[in-house]
Amino acid sequence: MNTERVLRVCRIATVFMGMSYPVAQVMAQVPGAVGQPQQREERPDYRSPVVRESEQYDAKGVRLGSFKFFGTLEADEVFNDNVNANSDALGKQAGFIQLINPTLELKSDWNNHMLRAYAKGGFGLYSVNPSLNNYQDVSVGADGRLDIQRNWNVYGGASWNRRHDEFGTPNTPTGIGLPVTVYNQTSANVGYFQTFNRLNVRVDGRYDNYNFFNNGLGPAQGVIPNSDRNRNELREALRFGYEFSPGYEVWVRGSLNQRRYYQLDSSGLDRSSNGFDVVGGMIIDLGGITAVEVFAGYLQQTYVSGQFSTISTPTFGLTGYWNPIHDLWVKPFIRRTVDDSAFTGSAAYLSTTGGLDVNYHVRPNVRLDAHADYAIADYSALSAGGSNQYDQYVTLRAGVMYLPTANFFVGPVYQFITRNSNQFNGDYNQNVVMLRLGARL
Repeated sequence: MNTERVLRVCRIATVFMGMSYPVAQVMAQVPGAVGQPQQREERPDYRSPVVRESEQYDAKGVRLGSFKFFGTLEADEVFNDNVNANSDALGKQAGFIQLINPTLELKSDWNNHMLRAYAKGGFGLYSVNPSLNNYQDVSVGADGRLDIQRNWNVYGGASWNRRHDEFGTPNTPTGIGLPVTVYNQTSANVGYFQTFNRLNVRVDGRYDNYNFFNNGLGPAQGVIPNSDRNRNELREALRFGYEFSPGYEVWVRGSLNQRRYYQLDSSGLDRSSNGFDVVGGMIIDLGGITAVEVFAGYLQQTYVSGQFSTISTPTFGLTGYWNPIHDLWVKPFIRRTVDDSAFTGSAAYLSTTGGLDVNYHVRPNVRLDAHADYAIADYSALSAGGSNQYDQYVTLRAGVMYLPTANFFVGPVYQFITRNSNQFNGDYNQNVVMLRLGARL
């Protein structure tokens, strides 16, 4: 089996001409939003070298020895007609937001092994309630891979991130004048991968630490105080795959997780838990035209406190892409996870998301992007006598990106989000218009 093929198909990433959408500071993300397997190009290219070079708009980077340095600075102007994601009854506040998104990345350019270091920022400046809404997101980290032999490697990475919870997403209360929730996340992972003819094995371990900043919210707003959300999470996974035909692989995976909270919550309950999942799946890779990975199985999460019910449910997922013509990419996704809740009446919510991304190059330097997804955040029956909250999200997004040269880009983006909830005043609609402007190396 070709190791790079497995890594390409299984890797979760969102690719856009070498750059991603800005870390969704204002384009609020629905629960469970996921990326796609990294698309690749294996179709025959019959263009002459001169034509290929003239139509190449990927970032070139700057060579530094055996590394390449990439830099991007993006400044966006945003209009949001419902900044706090409130229902009509609670009242909407419209406002302008300025986003500044710098990115620095250093990548190795080696035949074997891989090393990457990066630093990213996301700074939001609001015209309404800036003292409550402004945020400063930062992410710094590194990852790499050590190729021991052709089909045998170890890999790992670590990062430190300052993030915020976007208004209107799960775990955020509703109301005008509420402060944004800010937290630090420290992550590290390590893994081992090896193939034995048609058989391959992968072992993964991951650690996450969450440390939330106090913002004055608590049970009066239906959430636990931020200090009660501080925790460590560990995850261990073992996966076996078998390629029974070129481009076709079946696999099984088992994983464990441990979530350990620093203290009891405001109700005196321990939100710590242990969980596992067992899933089986299949990868189909048709040589760059179509790649899809589907899986299904069973997961369970058991809580230390007997007040919280054990979660036992089927799990499933899909990621992939379809490239019917050279310039068109269609990328479906489905995912189900159990995520910890910040609300006082629930320990967690079941997040189920399905959607589609479409990218089309009208010209080499003009790209159309569309996104649609439907998501459910189900808090019902997850705690004995607690919350029965059930939220449904629909997100629609469309954008155009124009690159006058490989070093500059500009384009509008429009997004619509609606949430239907069984909670009083839990519904909202939100329209966001963004103009992106950026430069890159």
